[in-house]
Amino acid sequence: MSDRDFETLWRATEAPASDLAFALAVEARIARRRMQLDIAAHLGAAAVLVAAVMALWPAVLARADALVDSLNAAGPALAAAAALGAAMVWLTREPADDAETAPLN
Repeated sequence: MSDRDFETLWRATEAPASDLAFALAVEARIARRRMQLDIAAHLGAAAVLVAAVMALWPAVLARADALVDSLNAAGPALAAAAALGAAMVWLTREPADDAETAPLN
């Protein structure tokens, strides 16, 4: 075999050059398809959830009176606990080091 035959054989077995535009287009289509599948799954789950809520709503409303009555008695205690929690969060915060919040001398 001559050098020209080896050169022809070498070029025939060479890996093709990569086409960046094609690769990006394929990746974009794959990403778009995955996004469509994710959206379809979320919409399906949302539809099942809405159907379940609509089916159970009358039963929830029928039992809501007992829950509301029990919360009426505990309302002041819950409000006091929320106020105490807010005060604790406010009083235990880290002081700001900004010049805007520093006291004026």
